[in-house]
Amino acid sequence: MVVLFAPLPPPTYTSGSLSQAIAARLVGRADLPIAGIAPIERAGPSDITFIRDERFARRWQSSSAGAAVVLEGLDVPGHDQSKRALLFVKEADLALAECLELLASGSSISSAPTGVHPTASVHPSAKIDPAASIGPLCSIGPECSIGPGTVLYAGVVMMDRCIIGARCIIQPGVTIGGDGFSFRPSPIKPDHPEFAKWPGGMKLMKLPHVGNVVLGDEVEIGAGTCIDRGRLGSTSIGDGTKVDNLVQIAHNCRIGKCCVLCGQAGLAGSVTLGDWVQIGGGAGIADNLTIGSGAKIAARSAVMNDVPAGETWAGVPAMAGKAYLRGLATLRRLARGG
Repeated sequence: MVVLFAPLPPPTYTSGSLSQAIAARLVGRADLPIAGIAPIERAGPSDITFIRDERFARRWQSSSAGAAVVLEGLDVPGHDQSKRALLFVKEADLALAECLELLASGSSISSAPTGVHPTASVHPSAKIDPAASIGPLCSIGPECSIGPGTVLYAGVVMMDRCIIGARCIIQPGVTIGGDGFSFRPSPIKPDHPEFAKWPGGMKLMKLPHVGNVVLGDEVEIGAGTCIDRGRLGSTSIGDGTKVDNLVQIAHNCRIGKCCVLCGQAGLAGSVTLGDWVQIGGGAGIADNLTIGSGAKIAARSAVMNDVPAGETWAGVPAMAGKAYLRGLATLRRLARGG
């Protein structure tokens, strides 16, 4: 495989060309050079900043920024069209993502160099699309497959036979395809020389995992996350799902499309998530449960039962949102002596 791992130069935009690129309505100068993105209080004349509410709009007049992306409908007092530029958009967050993609250098997926870094270890049987990017010290096992446009940052480990689709982002230190955490008590024969060493003549026997992990297209996995291989079949993550840092996804979990799993969430074995499920930070899902499509689990919740589609659950143990809030209200009344 050809190794092409030199940084790409950042693109150059003007306020006019950038407004066209993000489909914004330009008010002011179109010839201002735009070299970077910065918060409104730190932006300079060659930076673009973002104004999404009246509080930030009031800061525009005292800001040194050359241009700003503004949520359509906001009034921006003190704007001098002869000196600066405002780019009005309907969706500020989406416009921010587009600008970051266009302007950011190095950390942007659009500027990630294709090819395999010289320090990466790739098994000869692995299939890596030429348009993928494999970062420093990555380890790709036998018969793995990585699709076009996918980026693996430093230190990612893919065990054997795992599959990653197209245009995925795998952040540093992710492990894909490690063994699941499955053990069972196993008796030791009385005549075994170590029989007396183990309490009750029993020790924990590791159960083998011979499956793999399959990631769909446009999946993002945060730094330090671990996704265990299936015991027999696949642990799978659907197209467009985003997983935060330090998330644990156990063996044989099946995660639908466009789900969001926030930091330190944990899914035990064989959990099924429908599409568009949101799991809050630090939440835990017990094994063999199903979370219906569109459901939301609040941060730090402990889910012990199936959750119907579209419902919001919270608490320890987790329950439907309204029941949880009634319980909190009752506890507060009791604490006050009511």
